[in-house]
Amino acid sequence: MRKGDQSALCVVILLLGMLCGMLPRATEALTQEEVNRIAFEAQRRFEYIVQLWKDKEFTTLYDLGTFASQVDISPEGFARYMEFSTRSLQCCWRTIQAIESIVDAPDKVYIKARLGFKNKEFLVLRGQHRFLARGFAEDETLTFLLEHERQQWRIDLFRILALSGVPVEIPGYPPLFFRRPY
Repeated sequence: MRKGDQSALCVVILLLGMLCGMLPRATEALTQEEVNRIAFEAQRRFEYIVQLWKDKEFTTLYDLGTFASQVDISPEGFARYMEFSTRSLQCCWRTIQAIESIVDAPDKVYIKARLGFKNKEFLVLRGQHRFLARGFAEDETLTFLLEHERQQWRIDLFRILALSGVPVEIPGYPPLFFRRPY
């Protein structure tokens, strides 16, 4: 390396270091009222997304997916995969509980919630004089990332597919247990 190239590289590194140290985080520039408003809007959108998921309105749910996830799957493919899901959301008050919002940036909010799932398969237990069939029910505390794109809060569709028990192919990785439903 020439001496001029080394000095130019040192200047670039110093400028980047100064820039990184001087730039404030995006949430520090927001007032508490704005952070509360962003958290409230994202939380309401998340509740709407979970309700669509529970009601099996998959085409509307697809429209609320991030554009990055919409690139990798079509609306028809998403609906077909969700029809083959092995898990669904529980009813009533067990669907969603204990919602917390963490605003990371004006366009990124993490939602932590306890969701109630039930499996579509049943476990057959032998009772004293009869057989009992029970579905598996479980609650999980999960964190979801909502991103604000084109004036809407959106969620990653592949996260919903994975939580629904759908074995999907992830682009760039070899398929392990992948079966196309169409």
